[in-house]
Amino acid sequence: MAALLTLALPTQAAELRVAVPAGARPETVFDWNGQACEGWDVPDAPARAWRGVDGTVHLLAAHTTARALTGPSLDRVAPDCKVVFESGRNDDPGRYDDRGWLAAPYTTDGRVVYALVHNEYHGHERRALCPVGGYAACWWNSVTLAVSTDGGARFRAAGYVAGIPYRFRGDLGHRAGLFGPSNIVEKDGWYYATAFAEETGAQKRGVCLMRTRDLAAPGSWRGWDGRGFTVRFLDPYAEPGENPAGHVCAPLPAGRLPFTVTSLVRHAPTGLYVAAMAGRRTETPGVPPVSGVWVSSSADLLSWSPPRLAWAAPLMTDPDRCGAAETVYYPSILDPDSPSRNFEDTDDTAFLYLTRLRMKGCAPTTQRDLIRVPIRLDPVADR
Repeated sequence: MAALLTLALPTQAAELRVAVPAGARPETVFDWNGQACEGWDVPDAPARAWRGVDGTVHLLAAHTTARALTGPSLDRVAPDCKVVFESGRNDDPGRYDDRGWLAAPYTTDGRVVYALVHNEYHGHERRALCPVGGYAACWWNSVTLAVSTDGGARFRAAGYVAGIPYRFRGDLGHRAGLFGPSNIVEKDGWYYATAFAEETGAQKRGVCLMRTRDLAAPGSWRGWDGRGFTVRFLDPYAEPGENPAGHVCAPLPAGRLPFTVTSLVRHAPTGLYVAAMAGRRTETPGVPPVSGVWVSSSADLLSWSPPRLAWAAPLMTDPDRCGAAETVYYPSILDPDSPSRNFEDTDDTAFLYLTRLRMKGCAPTTQRDLIRVPIRLDPVADR
């Protein structure tokens, strides 16, 4: 019994090394040329998946008009042209219903699916509100909730989750808010996710960690303040007059999580969490920066290892992207064999999912495929 118990304990490791095996080639999961339901049916967010009550796997990597790929397993999904979520294009920034991406679906029973939404307000399309014009200059972002009660067949907007405690301004000149929620992972009865904050007012720039015990209550999420999860995300339209300084998160150290976390997954053999990010940096001072997918690992979602390069690849955000025929973005780690209904666990092998974008000049086109490449996750012993 003692030997069996020892074997069942997680391997002691300080961090994980994630890499694409030599000779591994990407495979196409969704081919825009042959499988798109319409022109803007494109993978425009990190891939997420869950198992429905009947065992059907739903895979999302959608644009603002969201459709899923479905099938009996993550290895055998196919496009379904039914729309599961659509943005409202509402002109009022206080309604949080302009452009929304289903970013983080999660279900405990396969029937009711909650999803964090990356919610953009496009002020540049309302020139009366945005005299300077330009997408980034008047881009205001928040995180909202959407809910499906039919296993993911249709989602509806369900409230404000998180953002910065300031109303939209059309004269700021740069994007503002909380962006790109990661997938949701459960730990010790809490549900965790990250979002990336741009510096605005009292809000500092970096990765914010937040959690809730109740996925059905959008106002129950609390952000990390540097010592505990006490930050209540103020809706500046519903609660005017509050002191904004008390309603901003404390970002996790930028040296460990320097980019938007697009994927969180738990490595079951060690118990460590892996964060995947797309970015350009150098691991060694004096060495030219490298673009690609970077990973960090953590035992508690708060203290992270230094980021390590998992796969070098040109990114759609690279300063020299204008010379590339194709780029990639939105990395996500998914393991088809994961026992989790939400694919939040992996063993030593999994897939790195990415959007592959065909470029025209310096801009990505609508020709975007969802691809995946095998990866290995190996523990680095704690010295």
